Amino acid sequence: MSISAISDGVTNALHAAINGLDARGRAISSNIANLETPGYLAHQVDFESSLRAALARGDGTDAQIETSNSLAATRANGNNVNIDFELMAAQENGLRQQLTVQALNAKYALLRTAISGQ
Repeated sequence: MSISAISDGVTNALHAAINGLDARGRAISSNIANLETPGYLAHQVDFESSLRAALARGDGTDAQIETSNSLAATRANGNNVNIDFELMAAQENGLRQQLTVQALNAKYALLRTAISGQ
């Protein structure tokens, strides 16, 4: 059975959010790994604005994940990764992932309850 057979707008939005947060987590990890790489520009991920627009259109599955380079000032070696920002972003992203997974688990728990009748 396909997941789309039991999905609704909220479930689709939560799945899109998990995908976006996962992409952001990979970008943050890459930024931290390249902290001292000359010429490396930090990556930023935005999916919230696209998800918001997709939900306004009524289709949370239509959200796009956009990755761009940071326009922050660079150091002498051309690198603009700010370790303090990246560590804070990693913490925030992790908390958002936990919250999103908890919300998705709650949706599935409701579905299990509806199916089992208990």
